[in-house]
Amino acid sequence: MNILEHESVASEWLSGIDLNGRTVTVVIAGVEEVSVPEPRTGRAVRKVAVAFRGARKRLLLNATNAKALAKLFGLETDNWTGKGIILRPETVPAFGQQHCVVRVAGAAPVKMQKPVEPSATSGAVPASATPAEPAEAAA
Repeated sequence: MNILEHESVASEWLSGIDLNGRTVTVVIAGVEEVSVPEPRTGRAVRKVAVAFRGARKRLLLNATNAKALAKLFGLETDNWTGKGIILRPETVPAFGQQHCVVRVAGAAPVKMQKPVEPSATSGAVPASATPAEPAEAAA
């Protein structure tokens, strides 16, 4: 049993532990503002969450990662969708303890498959002509 998938521990948010010591390349699927409870007080706070293609978990942005993404892709989050990034785990001291967090390590190219000509009978483009999916950040 993977302890991180057990309902008593599982989280919808990506953490450094989820990366299992690996650096991963992902493609941003979308960015949205969400309301989450503040860990120490339980009070609802607004955060920015980034979703990735092919991944179940989203990344809640802290100031460090938000500034890294802004430096890479600009201040407007609408422009981040479809961009490739590299994520890596990092252990940092915070709130009197060591925490394994996710860091945006840089931009990554988005690989595209060669387009396939539409079928003569259906006119539809086969699913294989869609962009290649990156490695999953949180399997």
